[in-house]
Amino acid sequence: MTEWTKDELAVLNEVTTVQNHPFDDNGQSFQDYPIWIVTNHNNVYLRAGKGKDSKWYEAGLKNGGQIEFNGENYAISYVAVDDPQEIKNVTQAYLDKYHGQYPIDMMILDKCAEATVKLVRK
Repeated sequence: MTEWTKDELAVLNEVTTVQNHPFDDNGQSFQDYPIWIVTNHNNVYLRAGKGKDSKWYEAGLKNGGQIEFNGENYAISYVAVDDPQEIKNVTQAYLDKYHGQYPIDMMILDKCAEATVKLVRK
């Protein structure tokens, strides 16, 4: 496991989206969608807009993947977050970063909050 650097965290705090590349069962990226990203206490998080039924959420938890930002690809594991306080902190991070932007109202709903993942660098 590799820690996120201070420089990487600073970039992630500034960018609006990253490219999310979860892997399928054959180790191939099956989608390339921009997705909102937040940080909290030197950790990096994503949420699935369609909740736990999102294809990328299920595949990411099972197979890992990559995210792309700042012209670089980063190999990651997606780790489901189930701690209520951590989920609450991530919700606040979404509100702080994306306040007033569409679809922030959706991203803080329980359905999305329950599909919070921590991105752990490989």
